[in-house]
Amino acid sequence: MTDRNSESDSQITPDDLRERFSRLTGESDETPASIQRPGVVAGAVLVSGLLVIAFLFGRRLGRKRSTFVEIVRV
Repeated sequence: MTDRNSESDSQITPDDLRERFSRLTGESDETPASIQRPGVVAGAVLVSGLLVIAFLFGRRLGRKRSTFVEIVRV
């Protein structure tokens, strides 16, 4: 990185913009940064999965316990 306090580097050049955009789109020569904490990602996926399962079981139990009333017109 460059020193942000220097006067000569205070302007953004088109090359700077191209470099930053290529990093965003994945067209950069640099390797992408790996996930810093894979345990956090795995934990988030696990918690999300448990929430979905709890929702589905709660929905099923709610349908079993609710009364179904049918009204027939004569």
